[in-house]
Formats: sequence, C-alpha cells, structure tokens
Amino acid sequence: MTNKGQRFWNGIKRCPHVLKFDVNNPTHLDFIVAASNLLAYIYYFSQTHDHRYIAQEVSKIQVPEFQPKSSVADSEIYQILDRLPKHDQIRDIQIRAHEFEKDDDSNFHIDYILATANLRAESFDIQSVDRNKIKRIAGNITPAIVTTTAMISGLICLEVYKFIQGHKNIEIHLLIWHCYSFNFQS
Repeated sequence: MTNKGQRFWNGIKRCPHVLKFDVNNPTHLDFIVAASNLLAYIYYFSQTHDHRYIAQEVSKIQVPEFQPKSSVADSEIYQILDRLPKHDQIRDIQIRAHEFEKDDDSNFHIDYILATANLRAESFDIQSVDRNKIKRIAGNITPAIVTTTAMISGLICLEVYKFIQGHKNIEIHLLIWHCYSFNFQS
C-alpha cells in the first residue's frame, strides 16, 4: 500500500515474482555464464563459452531455499563477519578492472546486460529484449556516463578552488563522493 492507502502494484505497475533457477532455461544459464566469466576475468581465471560445461557444474550446486527470518540477532551478524577473510589474508589477491566495450562479443559485457535485462523481464512478465536492442541502449548510456562524470568533475574543481581560496562553505560531500567514485573505478 502507498502512503495514500492505494495498492502499489496496480495499473501499469506489475508485481515481480520470484524466479526459481532452472539450468535448462537459457536466460538463467546465460546469466550464470556471463556473470561467472566476468568474475573470472577480474581474478585472472580462464574464461569459457562452454554453456554445457557450466550447466553441468551449476547442476552440482544445491542452494537451500531462502527462508526469511523474523529477526537476526547481533551475534549471528558477528558470526558471519568472523567467517569473512581478514585483510592480510586477501591483501595479495590480484584483480583487474573491466573496460566496457559493447562491440566485443567475446568479453561477456553485453551478454551480462542482456541476461540481467531478460531476467528482469521474466520476473515482471514483460517483453524480453534482443541483443541488438541492448547494444543500442548500451551505446547511448556510455556517452551519458562520460558527460555526467565530466559535469561532476567540474563541480569538484569549483569546490577545490573554494578550498584553496579559504572559503568555509565547501560542499565536502561532493569531494568525498568524488574520492570514493575515483577509488571505486580505479
């Protein structure tokens, strides 16, 4: 219900439904293939286009059905955090960033976008999209990201000028966001 007492999922707003993973559903398998290969690239593992091999490996994994808990105790959260590796255990792991390229069909970038878009379509019972439409959309998004980054960088520079000139009313959240964004992308 909305804050006005109306049903949220009505009219053109379709209520999504949970998707149960099916290794025989091409969209589901395409997502696993693309996502796992993107991660493999990041961690310097070999990549594979062999859907049959990946389907065999995925079929071996048994994931228990999600059961939401009414509450989670703080002790459970700390137990989970304790299972995570410590910083000194993962410090030497080598990773590399992806450089997005929509026209390289071997890098799994468009495959991943296509699979996630079509999983969303399946969840909302809306029309799926084809690879060419995804490439056209991705081609329009990249210039928008570059333009937005340039605009934010310009605003950051203005705040730096204010800082250098000794002004007290600096928009520090812009500087923090920029530093976070830069480190995240690097």
